[in-house]
Amino acid sequence: MINAVDLINTIPSLKTQYTTKVSKQNTVAILGSSASSEPLEKYLKASSDITRHFIENGYNVVHGCGSKGIMGEVYKSAQTHSIKDLQGKPVQNLAIVVEPLWGDENLVDCIPIGKAKSEAERITKFAKVADNFVIFPGSAATLQETTTLIQNNRYCKDGEAKKVILFGAEFWEGLVSQYKKLFDMELLKENPIGKLFYIANSKEDVMKLILKK
Repeated sequence: MINAVDLINTIPSLKTQYTTKVSKQNTVAILGSSASSEPLEKYLKASSDITRHFIENGYNVVHGCGSKGIMGEVYKSAQTHSIKDLQGKPVQNLAIVVEPLWGDENLVDCIPIGKAKSEAERITKFAKVADNFVIFPGSAATLQETTTLIQNNRYCKDGEAKKVILFGAEFWEGLVSQYKKLFDMELLKENPIGKLFYIANSKEDVMKLILKK
């Protein structure tokens, strides 16, 4: 395998071909924990199945290129089920990486389309290449990404909101409760659920919200 440190020097800040309106509409960012833990195991199959279904329905999947936890499952599923180019590259398996690298990235069996110096910069780039987000349970970085997307939806122009789906109601109940409280206190003008974000508990929930009609 080619050394990932050497490869990252060939990755541009962001490949502009993936920022077009059509490309964004046909790309799903799937985010979540890049670490493994027993409580997260119940989400692994769902993340793999959801990735496969998007790939099979013609979407690109973009992720953070982790090898463990939910990110690892998403990567493997996208790599396995993606259409391959003439060189055998899975063209629907896209990644935006943080530099310096964590050290476990496989940049060979995906298409690295961008890089960022921080998690905050990377979520901005995810938003530039995807109109659809499925966010699984994760750590503080996942929460940071989630609240950034929700805040951006609050202030965006009509028709520009991202479809932000939080998978696993049990995990997200604290966040949902806080946003409901903001609405009850009139600090939000409209109920955030179904406007700023959605909740899903199954593959079917996710597909109904995103798949083209």
